[in-house]
Amino acid sequence: MTEGTARLTRANTCILVDSTADMPDDLAADPNVSMIPLLVRFGDESYRDWIDITPPVFYKKLRAAKELPTTSLPSVGEFTDTYKQLKSAWDNVFSIHLSAKISGTIGSATVAAEAFSGVTVIDSGICSSGVSLLVKRLLHKLDEGIDYADFMAYVEWFKRERGMLFLLDTLEYIAKGGRIGRAASLAGSLLSIKPILTFSDGLVTPFKKARGERKALQLIVDTFLEQTKPGSPVYIAIGHGDAPEKADELLKMLEATDREIVLSCIGYVGSVIGTYGGPGSRVIYFIQE
Repeated sequence: MTEGTARLTRANTCILVDSTADMPDDLAADPNVSMIPLLVRFGDESYRDWIDITPPVFYKKLRAAKELPTTSLPSVGEFTDTYKQLKSAWDNVFSIHLSAKISGTIGSATVAAEAFSGVTVIDSGICSSGVSLLVKRLLHKLDEGIDYADFMAYVEWFKRERGMLFLLDTLEYIAKGGRIGRAASLAGSLLSIKPILTFSDGLVTPFKKARGERKALQLIVDTFLEQTKPGSPVYIAIGHGDAPEKADELLKMLEATDREIVLSCIGYVGSVIGTYGGPGSRVIYFIQE
């Protein structure tokens, strides 16, 4: 696709995400959005993320599991079949996936896309509800109509400007899963220390540490205020590892500030990302336009 392509609208354009976008129900039901699942395996049992296993069931199994489940990405063939189906209905397909530095999903997508015109593969540099937030903002652009170059420019701007903070109850799961990246330095922390992580250059990276839950939440709010300003909407997405009450608590703290909060989505972190984040985790993404 080139800059000279016809204007992108909902009539001619769709977005494909993988299941680690952890989409809320309204986004999953959107006619311009499709999803390709990753797999999670408990021993010999294999489940398609968000299709064969729901997050509540997953977290129950995760807490009881003696060994961490494993995850795997869609094959090139699965992407090929998906693109073929989507291209039969849409002129333009934007295939948006989790960071290439934590998964090979983008590699499978890129290889499969070479056989199709009008398919653009995008490395979001993030995962989970942050991808859903990006997709929701892009759908708003399609509602208005947008040129290809401006669409891609917005994606790059979002990747640079979005905020992200990930609060874990424990580093146990992310360390066992090998996705700890630069956060390895936090692994020996005392139980009372709550690690706060972020994504930097596509990798999970330590941000700050706080002693206790309340101080950790306040640190997130303080950082949110430092990275935003009053006077214009801040679009946010919140995900949680089977801890809806903790997600609601964080939202209420953000709404108590002077920022104009627009909640784009709040919901579960699914089974693939939840394998590494673990129960009780919370993640917030935000963008101010």
